[in-house]
Amino acid sequence: MDTSMPPSPAALDVGQGSAHGASNLKLDLHCLRGEHGSVRLANLAALRLVLFGESAVDLPRLWFHDAIAVDDFLRLNGFDTDNPLDLNRLGELHHEATVYLTDVHKYRLPLQIEQPEAIHSLFLAAASPTLTKLQRFACMTLKTMHIMHHISGRELLFNTAISEAQLFESLGNRVFMAIDQMRAAGIGVCEFAAGKKSKMSLTTKLMAKRNNLATHIFDRLRFRIVVASRDDLIDTLIYLTRFLVPFNYILPEQSQNGILTSEDLARVLGVSHDIVGHIWRTDAKTERLQRSHARANEFSGTGFRNISFIADIPLRIDSVAPHATPAITFVQTEIQLVDQETARKNERGDSAHAQYKKRQRARVRSRLESQQWDPDPTLEPVHGGPEDAPGLPEPPEPAEPKSRPWREVEPDA
Repeated sequence: MDTSMPPSPAALDVGQGSAHGASNLKLDLHCLRGEHGSVRLANLAALRLVLFGESAVDLPRLWFHDAIAVDDFLRLNGFDTDNPLDLNRLGELHHEATVYLTDVHKYRLPLQIEQPEAIHSLFLAAASPTLTKLQRFACMTLKTMHIMHHISGRELLFNTAISEAQLFESLGNRVFMAIDQMRAAGIGVCEFAAGKKSKMSLTTKLMAKRNNLATHIFDRLRFRIVVASRDDLIDTLIYLTRFLVPFNYILPEQSQNGILTSEDLARVLGVSHDIVGHIWRTDAKTERLQRSHARANEFSGTGFRNISFIADIPLRIDSVAPHATPAITFVQTEIQLVDQETARKNERGDSAHAQYKKRQRARVRSRLESQQWDPDPTLEPVHGGPEDAPGLPEPPEPAEPKSRPWREVEPDA
């Protein structure tokens, strides 16, 4: 198996690439899916969070088979394990987590948890297949570290003079590099698009939602990937969780999956349905994966299908926050995936993007006019789609006129 490590996210500079170079990401599909059973189980565990929208805090165990796998994961989360400053920061997070568990919840932690030989030892203990006291406390400690690290990353962003445009550009560079490497690995990436919602589009979306706060818009920055087949969808998801999106920062309850089934996962990864069911704690022989915790979008067509999830992707911003090294913050983005056949079906009938926008705008007009929404039957809301439109290019917004004519509203009879 290729044991090369994913690159540490580079300190944020416009145009700067990976600190370790793109060549370190090269691997073939056989290595990606896992030559060993432990790697396949780790892939299944990550896919569970992506497709079901569950939280890493609820995982009963982790899936690291050796120290190299732990190192890969830490680098994916933004830590350079060759840098003493980064290791010191991990030590600080560990100390804060143990203080929280002992002071707030009055746990008595084993000595191996309070004073591990190395941070990697904590991860390997949490990955033990035997549910011992040591394993449980290792998981609890890492879950707490995960939350505290996320809080610190958000606080760093609020306290640092950095523009949203800089963050988006840095993230875009990483995503573009990942797409190139997926193609080099043999994944059938047919189309790729990146976009940021316009102010007009955001206004329409918020006006159509009952919960119309801008803080609840998760897909202002989004990436859409079209691949050749369902098998390519699985390989793409595995690649993303290995080299771009840490599974622990998949946003809970915001995932949609209307394409992949347990049979697809078992076939591609070369495992039995029973194994899939064991990892996901479901009856994989009967359970189809078209379920998630995300609320279906009422404006999407009945036949619309895709895979989408929201993630907070770690970024290093050491160049603008040298006092905070390792300066790791997060950029939230939506990733949409679909295979070619499903993409074609999504543009037929009521699943078409134009029909989606038509239904959405009808709702906005109804709310603006303070009427009970009773649209034409052809615009009736339907369920089964993602939080937003399929990701196709939106028509250009009309220029704002100097004098805006009011829309006529029929008086009540």
